[in-house]
This record gives sequence, structure tokens and C-alpha cells, in this order.
Amino acid sequence: MINRLTEVNETVLIQNTSFSVDMLGRFICNTWDEAVNNGGLPFDAVVIGGGMYGAYCAEKIYRAGGRVLVLDAGPFLASEHIQNLTQMGLNAPSPARVFFNQDDPQTRNLVWGTPWHSAESFPGLAYCVGGRSLFWGGWSPRLTDADLAQWPTELVTYLAATYPSVEEETGVNPTTDYISGSLFQSLFARFQAVQGSVPTVTGIEEAPLAVQGAAPAPGLFSFDKYSSAPILSDAVREDVNPAAPTPDSQRRLFVVPRAHVVRLNTSGGQVVQIELYVNGQHQFLNLSPDCAVVLAASTIESTRLSLESFPTALMGRNLMAHLRSNTTVRIKRSVFSGLQTPPTQLEAAALLVRGSAMAGGGNRRYHLQVTAADVQGANPEKNMFRMIPDIDLQHQILANQDPNWIVITLRGIGEMGGDKNAMPQNAGTSWMNLTLTVPDQQDEFFMRRAWVNLVKTAADDQLWRSMDDATIALAQQLANNDPANIQYFYDGGWQPTPPPPSTNNRPNDPNNKVRDGLGTTHHEAGTLWMGTDPTTSVTDLNGRFHHVSNAYVAGPALFPTLGSANPSLTAFALARRTASAIAMPTVEAGFTPLFTGSLADWQMAGAGRFNVIGNTILESQGGIGLLWYTKAQFADFILKVDWRASSIFDNSGVFIRFPILGSSDPANDWKLAVDKGYEVQIDDRGYNPDTNSFGDALHETGAIYTFAAASRLASKPVGQWNVYEIQAQGNNFTVKLNGEVVSTLTGDGSRPLSGHIGLQNHHPGSRVQFRNIRIKPL
Repeated sequence: MINRLTEVNETVLIQNTSFSVDMLGRFICNTWDEAVNNGGLPFDAVVIGGGMYGAYCAEKIYRAGGRVLVLDAGPFLASEHIQNLTQMGLNAPSPARVFFNQDDPQTRNLVWGTPWHSAESFPGLAYCVGGRSLFWGGWSPRLTDADLAQWPTELVTYLAATYPSVEEETGVNPTTDYISGSLFQSLFARFQAVQGSVPTVTGIEEAPLAVQGAAPAPGLFSFDKYSSAPILSDAVREDVNPAAPTPDSQRRLFVVPRAHVVRLNTSGGQVVQIELYVNGQHQFLNLSPDCAVVLAASTIESTRLSLESFPTALMGRNLMAHLRSNTTVRIKRSVFSGLQTPPTQLEAAALLVRGSAMAGGGNRRYHLQVTAADVQGANPEKNMFRMIPDIDLQHQILANQDPNWIVITLRGIGEMGGDKNAMPQNAGTSWMNLTLTVPDQQDEFFMRRAWVNLVKTAADDQLWRSMDDATIALAQQLANNDPANIQYFYDGGWQPTPPPPSTNNRPNDPNNKVRDGLGTTHHEAGTLWMGTDPTTSVTDLNGRFHHVSNAYVAGPALFPTLGSANPSLTAFALARRTASAIAMPTVEAGFTPLFTGSLADWQMAGAGRFNVIGNTILESQGGIGLLWYTKAQFADFILKVDWRASSIFDNSGVFIRFPILGSSDPANDWKLAVDKGYEVQIDDRGYNPDTNSFGDALHETGAIYTFAAASRLASKPVGQWNVYEIQAQGNNFTVKLNGEVVSTLTGDGSRPLSGHIGLQNHHPGSRVQFRNIRIKPL
């Protein structure tokens, strides 16, 4: 049963079911018409996939000032990590092997689907806003220098500088979780004491978990397990401004669920149109030339969409995942020093063990994600990420801790090697491409599915064996090499001897006691890898396709190599880089930016104001007035300014070489800039206020107002960014608009040869935006 409630200022009514009011879905998501048919400016970016990296990247573009549309193929499920919602039971499903459509188990656990085909089993994707970030385990190790040895130097430097910010943002740093208790202190000391006895172990670290148990700063509420959904939801609500709802035409962030993109149509090496189905309805979205498209629908699906839309020979090669084993032991409590018996507090701990081993003639990395607790049973993570709101339940859990054993799970994660020369005909290496177009290989929109050929090579197997052996050796060292101090969990119970070495990674095989299947880690990566050379990589160092000028990728598909670390931290960092490349235009060598997000060096004269949007854009409001740069005066220079109009009726201008403002009549200060300086006009109508006429070249965009007529109207359509390049040298002036010279002037020497720079806000209702204001003295 669905009823409907009316909400003030909402064009679409809130759904009221028999059990709940869908406030979250209505307040965060939009219909297709609300997002694209609202009369607003063109989008600066369309992000395909509102999951872990898509939501993250979209939020960063929005925060920088961009107008963003997020298209997610699934519905809205939750605004928070599933484990923060207490006992929902919506974990990722078990892997399924889907060779043909007939093998597809269909949607599981509400939103999980299996979009690609393979001989390996995969859990699939979470089709919902927030995606797999709602289910993420939270492990966030950095890639080490050895992991990054084959990455471009510029990216290595960038990651080193960016990791701390992402760690702080996601809750990895400060490390307040599972490291302050007595169990952690004892466990950490014990691992450090024995690591030298296992040759392949290279280091012991605190657990880099994206789990925050304390407020990051005074006055801020803490969050628990990190997900990208809350930051996207928070940005949407800020954009809406519930206190004074923002019209859709002026909003900058829209999230449209159940919007399945099937193809990106290109022209001249640029994506010009997106083809998609929204709630089953076929739709097309034409893009502005300024619009970036970010593929963030997972490694496999983003690569599939690339192959369907603008394929190259390299796409789909270099496929990597991780080799994973799970070894659970319990060790006598008496082995660990500093623990009270029986325990007097909830004891849980986590740490990271780094390692490396020779495999296939080279060195490969692995790491062990170690979790430990004094629990009954074989799951030390049982209470680690769970919200426990009832104090009596906490006491009950404490009373049922095991006084004799510490249960430890050592989850091994090993690096798979990628093959950048892989060919689809070679079944012995990893790659992906598109399936045949026969019906049992098509999706519900009659598009080709991806075929994923993920295989374990001899070198992979060699590393896997070394990692598993090191895990057992390390566990035995923890137990003082005394069989009486350790038991191993496999075959459904605690055993006195270690599990026999696994000979394969097939699930449910009696010869495999600890290994997971290749496709179970959710860590597919590498198929659209970054590089500086278009002949040896698919995307550039900002994640943009070499051969498509406005298409980008967010996620582990960009990785040149994988390392052993969970890819999340690095993929978040790269998504920040991509968002910055999209939202913050490059400042050319020799130029200095005059506006970097703060108005500290600017002052308003006259009426109206300029609003700061994000940290990149200034937008005029009201007027007439002038926002002027107070920090310096400039004589000979080249000034570049990006600008765009929101309406044909907009009017503005860029002023140069006027004297300092600040008289006793602040309402009329701006007139001094008119009388003593020069204005480069922005008004496509060419309105002449003296004659009340239009089309006057002395008043048209590109003109040096009243001094030099514009030779032609070279501005782009409303809503697109234009670039002014204004050169002043002595009494000579040249104005270029979008690369074309549109006006020149040789002055008579009556006006100053040096002065300030300003931006005009002309009249109420005029909204002209400026960004990337930069100057180069001559």
C-alpha cells in the first residue's frame, strides 16, 4: 500500500508506505525532470555511478563550485554504512558464478546484482546510491614505495601528499580504534617480538581502519564505519538549503536513482550525449562542451561502458584482483602478557602485518589483516564494527568472553600481477572484454555484458603459497611454537593441527581450507590504467581518457599495478585528483591566481555583492557595483578570466587600471573605475543605455566599453565558459575572447598606466560567474 503525503515546496509528493515515510529518498534524490529540465546552467560534470568513488568524486566537484549530476543505476537504500544501522543483516551476498544469463541468481540482499559473466564467482555490485561503500570492511592501507615502483613519479608524489587528508576524512587517522586497549598493546608487542622469525614479514603496523569512534574535532559528532553516502547526502541537503529552499534552476547537485547508462555517444573525440534508461524509460542527455563525464560504476562496468562507447585496444587488459586467504586460530590467553584474567572490559584489537616474497622472478607484496578478540566461537570481528546501544547487552557480551583463549583471524591479501599485453584469445592470463551479442549474453537493455577472464598464474600461486605459509608460521611463533597453546579453525571446528596447504582456490573443495575465490575480494582493478604515454596506457595522470577529451574514470580501474593493499584509500585519493582537474582549471606557467576561494584580498564597492561558490567561482548578485582586487596594482600585464552568463539578459565586465577605491561615498566608488579605468564588456545584447538600443558594437561582449568596438561576437552560448585574455602594455590594449582577437585600442595617455582589477555586478537578476582569474606581469 502506498499513500502520499504533501510536503510544502516539493513538486513530487513524498511516498508514505504501510511502514514508513520515504523522507530520505525524497530529500536526497531527484526525478529525471527535476534534474535536467529545470532551466539551470549546463552541468559541469555528470558522474555515472553514485557508489563508493562516484559519490565521493561528485561531492568534491560540487564543493569546488561545480554543477553536478549523479546517475546511479540502483535505488536509494540507506544514507549510512549498513553496520552503523544496527542489525540490518544486509551484508554482501556470497559469490555466484554467472556464465550465462540463466545462471544469474537475480537481485540478492535487496540491491546486489551480477552484471558481468565469468568462469569465476563474484559477489557482484551493490546497485544503490552509496554502492559498495555501504558494505565496505574499512581496511585502508597505503600503497608502499615498493607497490608504487611502477607508477608514474608524479602520482607517487601526489599520493604521498594526499594520503594524510584522505585518512583523516575517512577516519583512518587519528587511529583511535582498537589500539588503546590492553589486548592491542599485548598483541602488537607479541607480533613485533616474533616477526623476525618469519623471513617474508617486513613490518607490523596499527590497523588502518576507516572506523571513527571519537569526534574528529571538538563540537563535531563522530561517525563509525565510513561510507561515501553521508558526504553525498550532506552536500545535497546543503545545496537544497532547507531553511530557504533553492530553486532547482539554481541548484548544483542532483542525484537521480534508477538511471542506467547504456552508452556514451561521442563526436570529435568528445562525449556529447549520454544514452540511458530512467525507471525503464529511454532517455538522452545532450552535454555542454564544458561538461566532464566521470565513469565510476566499478572497474568492470566502467570498462564495459568504455568498450561499448569508445573502445581502444588496451582497454580491458591489466586486470587484477587480490589473492585472499582466511586463517583463524585461537591462542592461550596466558601467552599474552598484560591481560587480566578473567577480562574486565570488552577486548578487541586489530593490526596490519606487511610482507613480501619472490614470485615469478620478481618481488610481490602481501599483507595480513589481523583481528583479535576474546570471544566465544571463531569470529573475532563479531563485535568490532557493531553498534551496541543497550548497556545491559554490553555487560552480557563482557560476561560471555572467553577467559582462556584469544581468537585471531589472519586474513591474507596477496598481490596479483597484471598483464598489460593480455589478449582476449589467451585463456591463461587475466583480461575482460565484451561478450557476444547473443541473447543469453545481453543485459536487460540488450547491451553486451562484460566477460571477465580472471585467472591465477604460476607467479600468483607462488606468492599465495608463500603468504599462506607465512601466516601459519607467524601464528605458531605467537604461540611460542607450542602445539598446546594453539588451535586452528577449519572443517567446522577447532583442530589441533594446522590446515593442510591448499592446492587450489575453489570454494567448497575439500582440499581448500583457507583460500577464497579469485573474484570474492571486490578489488578488481587496472583495466583503464593511468600513464603519460597514450600508446602504453588508457588514461592520463588525472584519470582522463587519452583519446576522449572530457571523459574520466574514478576508481581502482586506474591503477597501473595493484599492490596488496585494499584499493579504497588510493582510489579515494585519485578521485580527489580527478575532481580537482575537472573543477579547478589549470593556471598556466607564469600566471598568478588572484582568487583562490577567499575574498580576503577583494573588496566590494557600490551596490550588490559577489557570492563565492565552492572554492573556485564568483557569481554576481544585484548591483550596480564592483568587486576589486585590493592587494596590488598592475601596469603591463596579461590578464586571463573565465566567465559565463546564466541568461541572455546578463551584463557585466572586467575592469582594469583604475585607481584605489574607498572614498567617503562607498555607494558610488565604482564610478571612479568607469571614469579612470577601462572596462572589457560582457553583454551579448550590446545594449546602449544612451540610445536605448541593442546591437551596439561599442557595448557588446568583447568591446573596450565606449572606446573600442567588438569586431565580432565571439562568446559561446549562454551557460558555457568563455575565456578573456586581456593584454595591457603601455597605452596599447588587446582583447582576445576564446582565442580570437575581438578588440584593440591605443589609448591617448589620459588614463593611468597602472591600477587595480575588478569585476562588475551590473543589475539585479544578472548572474555572471567568474573563475580562474590569473595575471602575468609583463
